[in-house]
Amino acid sequence: MPSFTTRIVSFILRKTGIYRKLFSGGPDFPGYQAKALSVPSEPTAKMKSKLSVTRSEFQGRPIWDVAPRDRAPAATILYWHGGGYVYPAAEAHWSFVARMAEHHGWRMIVPLYPLAPMAEVGEVTAFALDFYRDLAAREDMSKLIMGGDSAGGGLAAATAMAARDAGLPLPAKLILICPWVEASPNHPDQVKIEPRDAILTIRGIREAGEMYAGEAGTKDPRVSPIHADWSGLPPILAFGGGDDILVVDGRALKAKLPAIDYVEKPGMIHDWPIFFFPESRVAQARMAEFAAG
Repeated sequence: MPSFTTRIVSFILRKTGIYRKLFSGGPDFPGYQAKALSVPSEPTAKMKSKLSVTRSEFQGRPIWDVAPRDRAPAATILYWHGGGYVYPAAEAHWSFVARMAEHHGWRMIVPLYPLAPMAEVGEVTAFALDFYRDLAAREDMSKLIMGGDSAGGGLAAATAMAARDAGLPLPAKLILICPWVEASPNHPDQVKIEPRDAILTIRGIREAGEMYAGEAGTKDPRVSPIHADWSGLPPILAFGGGDDILVVDGRALKAKLPAIDYVEKPGMIHDWPIFFFPESRVAQARMAEFAAG
């Protein structure tokens, strides 16, 4: 059974709809997106005071580099944030970045990639591969971990595949947190899970997926990497939650790649490993162990 904290927070999120309204689709979406985009997405003042935080740009997009200030990084992570490909990195993402840098010694490189519907999959994945190629010229990729949550997990997988196909050096490992790897939410289990999902709705992710896919369509393997070739990729640690409609994606990935390390917890909401729940802290420690091993 989930911890008391998890159950209380999940109940509050379901009742208030704070997150679900952002992922409900329909005519209200443009207003929610505009509001989110009106506030700069960046590390907090507290993060900047406690950690080494630098900002650069790549192709006009912000790239944040967050690392411990008092010691050499234990690992370097290229991290693609979630948000359905339509929202910028949110407070929960920056809190996760800060936690991993401060408590586990990670250096996290966080690109703020183009978003749909202003940019479709071709532009977004081209940006991701271009940045990866640029990073590969500066970093030892054999020691770099690439990861992401939700849509960022899908983008991390798509980027690893594109890097493989381009003959670029691959990251040492992949961490996929509640990854969105099937943009068409047509699994029958998702209908059963949706009432328990405190963050996502089937309609919302369907519309976000269609906006991201554009003319390419949602079955394009860049949009829905579950349909792509996963051969030759580095070791994978993935997470899923029983009260998350995207848990079916994690299960499909485990079925496709039985050898991956897949952690699924019953009663956990979407993206639970990036939050502050007791279960989240255990998951974060497991990520740190995976990165270091």
